[in-house]
Amino acid sequence: MRKAVFPATLYLPERAALAMHSLSSIIDPESGLPFCLFDVMSDPPKMEHTCFDWSDHTARVIDALLLGRALTGSGEADGVVDGLFESLKKGFGADGLHYTPENEWTSEQANMHYQRSVINALLSLCLERQSAEAEELLRGLIDGLYEISVKREDFWYFPAVEYLPGGWFRGDWKILGYGTDPANTNGRLLFGLCRAWELTKNEKAAELARMFVNHIMHHSSAFLPDGSFATGMEFREGHFHSRAVTILGVIRYAFTFGDAEVLAWGKKVYDKALSYGTGFGWYPERLVRERAHGCETCAVVDMMESAIWLAKSGYPEYWETAERILRNQLVESQVTSLDQILKARERSGVPTPDEKLLLPFVGGFAGWSEPNDLLSKVMHNWDLYLCCCAQGVRGCFNAWTHTVERDDDVTRLQLLINYMDEQIQIRSWLPDAGRITVTCAYDTTLEVRTPSWIQRESLRGTISGQPTTLSLANGYLSVALPAGEELELCFKMDEWETEEPVLETVYRVSWKGSSVQGISPEGIYIPLYNRHPEEPVPMVERSAFPIAFHL
Repeated sequence: MRKAVFPATLYLPERAALAMHSLSSIIDPESGLPFCLFDVMSDPPKMEHTCFDWSDHTARVIDALLLGRALTGSGEADGVVDGLFESLKKGFGADGLHYTPENEWTSEQANMHYQRSVINALLSLCLERQSAEAEELLRGLIDGLYEISVKREDFWYFPAVEYLPGGWFRGDWKILGYGTDPANTNGRLLFGLCRAWELTKNEKAAELARMFVNHIMHHSSAFLPDGSFATGMEFREGHFHSRAVTILGVIRYAFTFGDAEVLAWGKKVYDKALSYGTGFGWYPERLVRERAHGCETCAVVDMMESAIWLAKSGYPEYWETAERILRNQLVESQVTSLDQILKARERSGVPTPDEKLLLPFVGGFAGWSEPNDLLSKVMHNWDLYLCCCAQGVRGCFNAWTHTVERDDDVTRLQLLINYMDEQIQIRSWLPDAGRITVTCAYDTTLEVRTPSWIQRESLRGTISGQPTTLSLANGYLSVALPAGEELELCFKMDEWETEEPVLETVYRVSWKGSSVQGISPEGIYIPLYNRHPEEPVPMVERSAFPIAFHL
């Protein structure tokens, strides 16, 4: 563990710690399962189970708590992970697939939607805990998915979301290869299959990914030629999260296997997806207008991660997109204090219950936000979803582990956020002030990404207090930084306003750098973007732990 003093601006391990508190608090003591749905505004506040909880959500909590452990160094949730893993193991069938037992919503089934989360949990168990048992289960699950895939000459697919113990309930009808929604079945699996191949070199994982990508790009009707989302009922009315996680998987496949054609397709579809939302990272639940209200944190993270992998694949301009999503809708979607909930209930005239009933929601992420409000009561009353609470941690982990890139003698700072590991320390006063400092434990050529909103003429740099020459080229500032010396960069940031139309409302948004400072009209329950920079920025002690893996 390392400790250092940082500006009191965004620090992702602290966000992960908050989320771990919430995820550890929403396990049903009777069933041992996590709850799926949370209504923080009801009287009294309530949690509820759904069919997702046995496979999908149990796996998501395992994944999130392990990623949070890596970020925070905290072992407080280890017992929760142990219990959930024991529960998860009960669902694996002899064929390697993970089955949800018969329950009040569904019959016994291996849901293809859920297998994605199970793969992610097993990967985190392998990477964070070096679990041989998890790796064996992962290999078995890949074998199972390989066997049940419907195989055509140049693409594979699943003919339904639900695989029953006796097999697919419908066969390989010719039309199904084109009409089945890959974003709700095989598209979700791509990222995990690519990471599993990197970890295990299991060729079945690589072949599954390749054939699923072929299905998505060339044979499915889920995405139209211009990259737009199909919106028919068979494609869930253009459901955004399932499209976005598929786009992420396609881009990850292109990076993993160096496929330029796939990368070009992923970029085209991603750019189209960006046009459906706002500049600060709010995306509609579905494209069909009457079903568009609300934004899942899951979709926000998908879009941020897609930008990261596009940037890593040769389009560095997407680092700015990734940081803009991170600094705005992702972190704003997290409940950071009990006071937020208490004020929301007071505004709505809802009685204040025993505060212990509200504490499990602190640290959770919005399942259904409005552009200006962490909560939305349009279409239904549920506020936080377990999937989004877990996905928020995954987003924090992926942003943190991609903040710095090292290549031979070059160190690149890609996200301008507070960061620390055993070799480098980055302090960021953004957005409160235009100031960043960097210290490395080794001699390096440091390249700092210079976003479009930095006023270049104002940029000044010193090394250990002495002015230094800064070289600017291709969107990066370059400087030779000796070991142990501190580079300080100071600059002015552009400030401007945009208008963001969402359904029947046009939001007026004020920006400073990559961060939204205010939005009007203001939200009703937990208003977002009510930000007030402090001058001078307070300094606080923070800690960081070495992380030996990435996703």
